[in-house]
Amino acid sequence: MCQKRRSPMKLSELESQLSQLQDDLKKAKEQLHSSENSRKRALQEAEEARAQAAEASARASDSQAQLAELSSVEQTRIFELRRLSQERDRSWQSELEAMQKQHEADSAALVAAMGEVHRLRVQLAAAARADRKQEVAEALATVDELRAKLSASEEAEAQARALHEECKQQLEASRATIDSLLTDGSKLMDSFSLVVTELEESRAKLKALEEEVAETTSAKAAASGQRCNCSDSEAAELRSALEDVEARFQEEKILSTVETQCAYELMDQIKVESDLRHGKLAAALASAKSEVMFLKASLFDRESELRRAHDATKKLQDDARTNSTADELKAQLQGALQENGQLKLELRQYESEKVPAKSDADAAAEAAKKGETEAELRRLRVQAEQWRKAAETAMALLTVGKGGNGKILDRGESLDGGKYAGLYDELDDDAAAARKNGNVLRRISGMWKK
Repeated sequence: MCQKRRSPMKLSELESQLSQLQDDLKKAKEQLHSSENSRKRALQEAEEARAQAAEASARASDSQAQLAELSSVEQTRIFELRRLSQERDRSWQSELEAMQKQHEADSAALVAAMGEVHRLRVQLAAAARADRKQEVAEALATVDELRAKLSASEEAEAQARALHEECKQQLEASRATIDSLLTDGSKLMDSFSLVVTELEESRAKLKALEEEVAETTSAKAAASGQRCNCSDSEAAELRSALEDVEARFQEEKILSTVETQCAYELMDQIKVESDLRHGKLAAALASAKSEVMFLKASLFDRESELRRAHDATKKLQDDARTNSTADELKAQLQGALQENGQLKLELRQYESEKVPAKSDADAAAEAAKKGETEAELRRLRVQAEQWRKAAETAMALLTVGKGGNGKILDRGESLDGGKYAGLYDELDDDAAAARKNGNVLRRISGMWKK
């Protein structure tokens, strides 16, 4: 993330530097226009000087009689002044030519530096495009992977919910079974109570019969022998029936007790298992929900990174269009430099075609012209010095650009290899180089303003 934040900052600094260079080119063009205007004014002044020289020559033709009367010492002084002026003109001309050669060399160096800067910018844009393409591909792959994980988590969540519903249905079925078992147990208890009541009634009947038999035995032993035999047989049958009922009652009681205990044990076991399964399902559902939330957050982050990469790609395309505009400005600057060279060539021809003065008035005009020429030479010297400083600054900028390019390409190679080690150090170096480039561009701007 740190890399994604610093890379747009570096591109914005490069864009500001490019805009400042474009402003400097515009200022250079304005200075060239001003130099052309000064050349035109110089040509007008030269025409005026020629007209004045023609008038002076006309006046000189009128005053030739007076000039013939001048002494030989004055003529020697005039010849000496002419010789000195010619020597000074030659020295100034040689100095002007040397300065013009130096200016042309500085201009060529500046043009070469601008070309190298443009080449480095193209390499930087290509490296940035490659980095952006790789980052976009990685982001898309990560987004696809996160989407697959999200779909798998949703499927797992759906399965967990289905299993939870199934367990809930099983729990309800077990509860219904337990309720039915409890109902059956209550019915058995009711039937047992009925059997007990019947047994008590049979016992009461048996006791009544025994008492009746005991009462009638002593009084009617002979007469009712047959009836006693019948009563004894009925009592025996009742006893056997009572014993059978008691045995069946005990068996049913034991069976109902066992069934009730088994039902309670089964209910407890089902309840424990359902609680354990419910806890496991709740934990699995919670973990699935947390994983889904994490995957959604990761997907949102990746989509935001993808949008930022798309915006950076658009910005790089705009930078490419700006570089084409910089090429046009460079061509205009080269044309302006050629036009300046032609102007200087015309000035040199004008200086070579200058007619030497032949009188005191011509000497005065020549002295004034020499003063103007000296001022022009000083101005050209200052301008040449500025061009030289600008060329040196451009070479320094070129050196810094080469160093920055190397680091950028190294960073691109590390990104291609999938290694991010040392990335923050390289970004810090790039930021320092960008600040240094900004200082150099401000110095160039100050020189152009001067």
